[in-house]
Amino acid sequence: MGRNFSHELKNNILNQIEGENPDLVIVSGDLTTNGYSHEYEEAAAFVDHLQSLTKTYVIPGNHDARKVGLFHYESMIGNRKFVHMGKDGEYAVIGLDSSEPDINDGQIGIDQMEWLKAELVKIPEERAKVVTFHHHIIPIPQTGREKNILLDFRDLIHILTENGVDFVLNGHKHVPNVWMFNNMVVLNSGTATTDKLRGNMYASYNELEIKDGEVLVNLVKTETGSKKSDGTLFRGSA
Repeated sequence: MGRNFSHELKNNILNQIEGENPDLVIVSGDLTTNGYSHEYEEAAAFVDHLQSLTKTYVIPGNHDARKVGLFHYESMIGNRKFVHMGKDGEYAVIGLDSSEPDINDGQIGIDQMEWLKAELVKIPEERAKVVTFHHHIIPIPQTGREKNILLDFRDLIHILTENGVDFVLNGHKHVPNVWMFNNMVVLNSGTATTDKLRGNMYASYNELEIKDGEVLVNLVKTETGSKKSDGTLFRGSA
């Protein structure tokens, strides 16, 4: 939360989520602007409201790690990584913390990579494998900085591709984008509840529908709830 946060957009997204009743909500970082405790208090109330509607997971972003902010994150929000198995047996989601204190760049680190590999091998082959972390692994167009800023992205890409990950979900640059990369769908989210927007972008979030090996990706406009389809994407194992 911070000066650009819109309570109107927050209420919109809460109403939209309540209406759609999704199985899972993932917040891919940057709940705060500067990591201060008063920002986390407001963010925690928002996350609690999301949790009252459906299962919600949060991972930290670079803004959340500012000013020793991860101390507040752990006490008010919770774990900085997670594993979620979909109740229908069709997918599994693993969340990682890519934030670094007081810098915009990020990294996963050796310990998390070893943990990620151990968790990925536990997932049955027939399940869609989804991994999420804040920083992106490939350049995002229209961000004004066309380069990677996940410092160990090469090692991470190797792990993801070697273990058959189907989807990578990122945040960070506030610009929605979807690419096919190394047989993975790399999906970057926009920003859902602020007016911190680039160019002609609008406040939005991504919606994934996974069913029978088929995945539909929608870009949802927070202001109105209208959806724009990015097309139907098929898993290689489907």
